[in-house]
Amino acid sequence: MNESPPILLIASSKMQRTPAFERAVVLAKACGAELRILAVDFIRSLEVLGLFDHDTLTTLRESYLEHHRRWLEQQVRFERDQGLDCSVHVLWSERFLEEICEYVKTVQPSMLIKDVHHEPGFKRVFSTPLDWHLLRDCTCPVQFVTQTRHALPRKVLAAVNLYRTRDADLRLNDKIIAVARELAGQWGAKVHVLYAYDWSEIYASGFTMLGAMPIETGFAEALGDAHEEAFTSLCDRHAINAHGRHFLTGVPQPTISAFARDNDVDLLVMGTLPRQNLEKVVGNTAELLLAHAPCSVLIVKLDAAGVTGAGKITHIE
Repeated sequence: MNESPPILLIASSKMQRTPAFERAVVLAKACGAELRILAVDFIRSLEVLGLFDHDTLTTLRESYLEHHRRWLEQQVRFERDQGLDCSVHVLWSERFLEEICEYVKTVQPSMLIKDVHHEPGFKRVFSTPLDWHLLRDCTCPVQFVTQTRHALPRKVLAAVNLYRTRDADLRLNDKIIAVARELAGQWGAKVHVLYAYDWSEIYASGFTMLGAMPIETGFAEALGDAHEEAFTSLCDRHAINAHGRHFLTGVPQPTISAFARDNDVDLLVMGTLPRQNLEKVVGNTAELLLAHAPCSVLIVKLDAAGVTGAGKITHIE
């Protein structure tokens, strides 16, 4: 019996073997963890039918769920024959977020894996996509998977933020790199660390009602040097070699996206922190990257369990 925390896959309701499906299978095999597959189904047209015939609705629901369950069981048959510990769970509910979060609380997975879902911009005005809700509310690390050439990541990029100086922000940087290093070590992948230094954001934060704050000669250069020194210290602390360190200048989201795309990054590791009872993405960069994901994105939180040591849950104090 595998005693390490399982990996949880949120399966597509379309009964397709998606990139997230492939990623979850290879990661579970790589770290020797149990794979839990959860599918939450809901077809509104059947619910409308149920207004007229409750017994027929119940039969159709059960038939659909059984069909989906058999399809999922068939998909993992080969992996089970090779020793993968895998279980399949399907349920019918319109409350996708609540059901997923409740299941996470029950099984306490080391990681939740899901295909990234892009909502049309117009729809985002009226509702928050499920992915953004999971990013904010899920208590375990969440990996949003895009189309990729490598089911098992070969290059992992940890994106840190050194602009803020609160202790929680700094500890989150440590956790992001620690998670990236541990996962890369399990998979035999290369790990890189990137910080996008955005002078324009720092300067804009100094605006007052009277306008821009004056800048002393040499201040910008000194501030840049201080950030680069802090980045070097952070990488030294985690034994990141010189080739894996990337101190870049520019707005974070496009800078990180371009680097990930140009360097064939398979997995980008970022973090979130609570802000006044709301889950605020660090610099809102992760939320923007989910909308224009150049690669798969793993979101970790300071107050949530981390993914280290072959699926074991650890906490960064």
